[in-house]
Amino acid sequence: MAVSPDAQPIPQHIEAPTMPARLLSIPTVAAALDVDRRTVYRFIAAGDLPVVDLRTGPGRSRVRVPAASLDEFLSRRAVVMPTARR
Repeated sequence: MAVSPDAQPIPQHIEAPTMPARLLSIPTVAAALDVDRRTVYRFIAAGDLPVVDLRTGPGRSRVRVPAASLDEFLSRRAVVMPTARR
């Protein structure tokens, strides 16, 4: 097999890019919001925080919050503090 003169050598070690966490556990979301995990479940029940349900068996579910959903949740709840009057 002939190798072209302009061929680049193949690196021996290619490091895969790290993938950001896309699905967050309830305790992780609770820590990020500085609230109890029951509060996170209330946000979910109210429809304010979408989840992905990863079924692990009959009658049992394991929910995860997409990182993008948490970002959107925070954006919707962000408030601008009024300037103080003098």
